[in-house]
Amino acid sequence: MPQNRRAFTLLELLTVIAILGLLMGILLPTLSSARRSAKANVCLSHLKGLGNSFVVYLNDNDDFFPPFRLERPEPSTEKVYVNSYKAGRPRWQWFLETDQGPVIDPTPFHWLTGTQGRYFDDTTPARGGGRGGPRTLRVEAFTCPSLDDERYATDIRDGAFGYNYQYLGNPRSDKLEGRWDNFAVGLHRIKSPGQTVTLADSRGAGQRHGIHSFTLDPPRMGKEVNAQRFGPIHRDTDLDEETEYLEPELNPDVYAYSPLEPRHNKRGNVVFVDAHAEPRTLRDLGYETNESVGIVGIPNETPIPVANPEQATYEADNRFFNGEGVDRLAEAHRPPPTGP
Repeated sequence: MPQNRRAFTLLELLTVIAILGLLMGILLPTLSSARRSAKANVCLSHLKGLGNSFVVYLNDNDDFFPPFRLERPEPSTEKVYVNSYKAGRPRWQWFLETDQGPVIDPTPFHWLTGTQGRYFDDTTPARGGGRGGPRTLRVEAFTCPSLDDERYATDIRDGAFGYNYQYLGNPRSDKLEGRWDNFAVGLHRIKSPGQTVTLADSRGAGQRHGIHSFTLDPPRMGKEVNAQRFGPIHRDTDLDEETEYLEPELNPDVYAYSPLEPRHNKRGNVVFVDAHAEPRTLRDLGYETNESVGIVGIPNETPIPVANPEQATYEADNRFFNGEGVDRLAEAHRPPPTGP
C-alpha cells in the first residue's frame, strides 16, 4: 500500500527560514564582538611582552631608556648612527632584544651594506632574498591584529605602537643645537612607574590611523623637558606619500600629532614603565577632546593637542606621561571652575 508522506508546507518552510535568520542576527554580533575582544587581548599581550623587553633594556643599559630614534651617535655631530645590523637612524623597536632576531630583515639590503659597507634606511630599495622592505617589521610582537590595514600593520614608522618619547627618550636637538632635548633619561627620574606610560596604541597624524605613529605624543607638549614640537611635521606643500608630513588639507592644530588611538571599543591598550598593561580611554590618560574645545567640523571624540597650558579651554595634563604621577604645570594653569 502506498504510504502517505507529509512534506513541509510553504508556511512551515518560511517559518524555519525566519527562525534561522533571527538566530543568525543574534549570533553574528556576538561573534563579531568576541572576535574584536580576542584581537584586543592579543594586542595587550604584545604590549606586555614589549614592556618586559623595556625592563631588560633598562637592566642592560644602566637603567637608561632608549631613544625614540637615534639620528646621530652624538648630538653635536653630523655622522649618522648605524646599529650592528647596518640600519641607519634606528627607531626604538631596534633597541629591544627579541627572540626572533632583527626587527627588520636586513638580507634584502646586503647589496649595499655588505658590498659597499654602507647602511640602509627608509628609502633603501630591497634586492635579492629576504622579506619586506626597509620599513617592514618581521617581529609579530610589534603588531596589533586590530590594525589590519596592510599599509600600516607592519610598518616600523606608521605601525601599531608609539613610544612616550618626549619624557622617556627625545634625542632631538630642537631647543639647543648640539644638545639632545631629553635623552638619555634614567629610571631614577620616574617617581611613579606604575602610572607612567611607556608604549600605547598610537594613532599617528591624520584623521584616522596615519603617519609617524611610532611616537606617542602626550596630551600637552612637554616643554618642561625641552620638547619643542609634537611628532610629525606639517608643511603646506604638495608632498609625495613617502614623506612623513601631514597632508595640507588636514588642520595641523588638530591632526599634526600622534595621540592614543582608542581602536579597541573606544579604548587603547597601554603598557606602563612597571610593565603592567591595561586598556585606557583618551580621557583616562588626560587627553583633551573636542567636546570641551568645540572646533567646528571636528568630531567631538577627537583629541586636541595642547601646546599652551594657559589657553582657556585647558583640561589636558601629562600626569601619566611625565613620570611624576601629577602634572604641576597643568594644575597651575587650569582655569578655576565656573558656576555656583
